[in-house]
Amino acid sequence: MLDKLRNNVPLWFAVKFLLLFGVLYAANHVLTGMLIPGGYYSQWMDEHLDYVSALRNLVLHGGQLIVNMFGYETALSNYKLTVIGYGGVRMVYSCIGINILCFWVAFVVAFPNTVKSKIGYGIFGLVVITILNMIRVGALALIRTRPEWRHANIDHHAIFNIVVYAFIFLMMMRMINNIGRRNKAAEAQ
Repeated sequence: MLDKLRNNVPLWFAVKFLLLFGVLYAANHVLTGMLIPGGYYSQWMDEHLDYVSALRNLVLHGGQLIVNMFGYETALSNYKLTVIGYGGVRMVYSCIGINILCFWVAFVVAFPNTVKSKIGYGIFGLVVITILNMIRVGALALIRTRPEWRHANIDHHAIFNIVVYAFIFLMMMRMINNIGRRNKAAEAQ
């Protein structure tokens, strides 16, 4: 039965993708639960494996660089990028984008491709998604400097998700087209 499943490439991909995404999603929630005091908190993990804070800090620092490029003074705390004199952006867990990163990793690993291509696409996608998140944070902080936009109700999560999933869709199409070209070249030989 497993051989039949593996021979059906689209179905095998879907099964691998769903399993990988489910494992990454669940593992992320379990690990995150161990990084937050209370419940199943692990001080050792909090001190040595706190990837959530590391990613949050990376995105906040990237957003800070963008705001600073426009000439504004900024201040950072653990969760907030502040534009001095204007307000700021508070980055909560849902803004970090870990689930989108898990989606991308699961897709790349499950996709039938060479290891070299998987590593290249995987790293490229993770970097681009993180940079897009930095741009979002920087743009949100810059919006606070404009009086006419300061109190605008912008659904930045939806905008970010649309932009990132559009990027992921384009990357998926590129990967599929590259596989198609490679298969045609192999058949021609």
